[in-house]
Amino acid sequence: MHPLEVTRHSFANWSDIEIAAMKVTIAQAAKACAARDAKTFSGDTLVDYAHLCGLGQAWPAVVDATSRYIAEDAPAKPRLNEAYAYLIHAELYLKMEPPALMHAKAMLAAVPYDPVTAEAIGEAMEYMQFVHTNDALALGTLREPLVLARMADAVAASKPDAAPATEQQQPLHELYAAGLAFAGLQQLAKVPAAEVKATVAALDAALPATLEPDEALPIATSRRRYVLLGKPLPHLAATAYLGVPNILPTLPAANAVTALLLFPDWCAQCVRMGKQFPETVFLVTNQESYLYGLLAETVPPNKPRAKGDSSAAQTGFNPADSAEALRETPTLAVAPETLELFGATDVPFLIITDTQGVVRVLQPVGEDALAPGSTVDSAIARVVAQWPNVRVARPAPGATPGPKPTAPAPAPTPRP
Repeated sequence: MHPLEVTRHSFANWSDIEIAAMKVTIAQAAKACAARDAKTFSGDTLVDYAHLCGLGQAWPAVVDATSRYIAEDAPAKPRLNEAYAYLIHAELYLKMEPPALMHAKAMLAAVPYDPVTAEAIGEAMEYMQFVHTNDALALGTLREPLVLARMADAVAASKPDAAPATEQQQPLHELYAAGLAFAGLQQLAKVPAAEVKATVAALDAALPATLEPDEALPIATSRRRYVLLGKPLPHLAATAYLGVPNILPTLPAANAVTALLLFPDWCAQCVRMGKQFPETVFLVTNQESYLYGLLAETVPPNKPRAKGDSSAAQTGFNPADSAEALRETPTLAVAPETLELFGATDVPFLIITDTQGVVRVLQPVGEDALAPGSTVDSAIARVVAQWPNVRVARPAPGATPGPKPTAPAPAPTPRP
């Protein structure tokens, strides 16, 4: 079901009818939110009000309602985890990073580490990782013991004589992936290698001696992805270059940061992102940077169409036409096994190497990743700051420079 879920998750793939209905929904929710006041509510109804205002994208009202619920003097707050999650989400949308960090820390101390908490903390760390790396590291440091404790709970619950679980539990492989992501963040922050090894060792020690296939397979994927960090970029057997001129480029680029966006041909929104790829070398914090798409062809591509042939537009999206749609963009066609090589279970998947060709970033990103100041810009800026080039970077002759931020770009806006 995952390819279908990935496709449905993107608003860009919705029909005109569905998009129109969503616009009406947001407008109605915003109107209903504005017609009410958080001061008139108390208890769990404040969380319902926050949900309504969030649907209407009225983020200040969400902050107000959830803050009131958290501050209430009540004997019990059964929806405290939801309140914190809505509050942190709204603060990130409003680019209020310091209070989001403060409330994320408070959430870890106030409520159990359940799937709601895991999602909220994961979103906050993803937002902070490149621009506010030390804040993300501090949050991850607080989260890691809770992840390990939950892993122990999951192992105990899997035993034949275990009592039925009293609360929702994350799968073991999701907990392991979150813990391993923290080790990757430690590498990005240049934490001493001994500490990083200790993080990974603790996670491995928390696993049982034997794993069911539904746990063992995704854990193996997480490990395969993690071990690539800090290593030279693996050889990529590209079958074609779709750009102009049609000559396979050298990857990674010499003395430049190289960003690769990997995705399969069935990912319609990823193919559309290809239209945003920079045409040539661009600068981030005065460092030469290149970005290439990696199109994993899971079906044989159709032959190039003649100019003026609109048959594809009449039949709708076809994965076999993805290469043609990306013609004249800096995209390389690669084998489908490339997805497995990098553990790219979610797409689009970002790979960034430093100027020496060493892999520093491996993670899925949102559809806004290529927007100015979004994930790709901020990730490159962080890599440049942590592993600067030894020589002064200058644009290639005839190149059209892209954005030239003098500091790490702002963190991307969270997705709704």
